Amino acid sequence: MARINPAMMRAKTALELTTELYARRMSELGNVVNISIETPKKETQLLSFKIGVNGERMGGMKAPIEVGQRRADVAYVNPLAIVNMAYLGRGFYKARLPLRVLAVFPSWDRIAFVVSKDLGLKSLGDIATRKIPLKLSTRAAGVNNTTYYTLSKILSFYGLSFAKIKRWGGELQECVRPSAPERIRGIRQRTLCAIFDEGINRKDGWLTESLRNGYDILPLEPEVVTKMERLGYMRALIPKARYPRLKQDIVTIDFSGWPLLTHRWLPDGIAYSICESIEARRDTIACDQGPVDLKMLCKSTDGGPLQIPLHPGAVKFYKDKNYL
Repeated sequence: MARINPAMMRAKTALELTTELYARRMSELGNVVNISIETPKKETQLLSFKIGVNGERMGGMKAPIEVGQRRADVAYVNPLAIVNMAYLGRGFYKARLPLRVLAVFPSWDRIAFVVSKDLGLKSLGDIATRKIPLKLSTRAAGVNNTTYYTLSKILSFYGLSFAKIKRWGGELQECVRPSAPERIRGIRQRTLCAIFDEGINRKDGWLTESLRNGYDILPLEPEVVTKMERLGYMRALIPKARYPRLKQDIVTIDFSGWPLLTHRWLPDGIAYSICESIEARRDTIACDQGPVDLKMLCKSTDGGPLQIPLHPGAVKFYKDKNYL
């Protein structure tokens, strides 16, 4: 271990205690993590470092802005498409942000627009044409929620919005998580007309429950998919091979990947050490698709379609260790 001064000793002790405490009591402590290691003005030779995860500022659409404008150095977000949009400066983001990726933790996922078969719908456009007052289950509202933003953007290309559905007499059930108990109950009791969400990666989750109880998935039209691709999203399929109750593969938008992102100014050595830390702690790091595989973190995969550059320091690490 490098020689450390008393201030560093206190900071390291605090980090060690926080890690162990959260591992033991995470169900009570919540999900928002903000860690800041500040350098006193008289110690300008030392690096200040800020990492933020979850919450209103660091868990949604604003996180790439916080990193790109150097108010934070590292963020951990979902999905990868949001980071790509920010890198391109499109959609929610009004200017290109100088972002880089340190790792992409695989998390296979898709957006799904699910409706009751009783409605006889072939397209989301039918909802707008018929002004159907859906009883709709979706994600909790807020433009800073990446799921809500993505769903709203897709609906807008059909002349739809959640506000319009409510004006037509519809009701919204806003869920904090995809397989929330109230949603599963509504699916089983057939009190819901539709479910618009992501979080379909669990084979025993809300989508499987829907397909088992008289619901189907609406495909997105090619022109809508193209418009989403121009923003930085990727087209994807919900495969029949994964959901046998489907008649065919369904065209939709990808919602995969948990990128660990940073900005282009992060020193190469720090980026390298972050990757070393992932390697050293891979047995204790929770990953949505099982054990951490370093070879999967630095390449574009079905569970993490990487579209923006890796940080040079990360590239050096992955190459040095023969992961890339």
